[in-house]
Amino acid sequence: MMKIVSTLFFLFVLTTNATAQLMVNRVDVNSLDIQYCQLVGEYRNWGGKATIYLDYGQDNFQRVAYWELRRIDSLGKYTERFNTVMQAVNYVEKAGWEVVSFQVTHATSGSYDQFIYLMRKKQRP
Repeated sequence: MMKIVSTLFFLFVLTTNATAQLMVNRVDVNSLDIQYCQLVGEYRNWGGKATIYLDYGQDNFQRVAYWELRRIDSLGKYTERFNTVMQAVNYVEKAGWEVVSFQVTHATSGSYDQFIYLMRKKQRP
C-alpha cells in the first residue's frame, strides 16, 4: 500500500513540476524575481509554425534561437515549436502568467507580423 501511495505522490510531483516550468535558454523564468515579461510571436512563412520569444529583461536579448520559448515534456526536454502564437499564450498562462495587454505589428517588406503580449505573474490570494 505504501508503495502505491509513494508512486502516486512521485508522479503527482513530477507532473506538477514539469507543467510549472517556463524555460528559456535553460533559465526557469518562474524562479526569477520578476513580475512582467513580454511574449513575442512571429510567423515566418504562411502555414509554418510560430516562433515565440520570451523577453523577461535578460541581458543581450535578441530574437535568436536560444531565446525561443518551446514546450517542455515530462522529462524536461524541449519539444518542437508551437503551431500558433495562441498555443504559446495558453502555455504561458498555465505556467502562472496572465495577459495584461497586447499589440500586433504588421509586416513590412522583408519582415514578419508580430504578436506582442505583455504578461504578468498571476497574483496569488
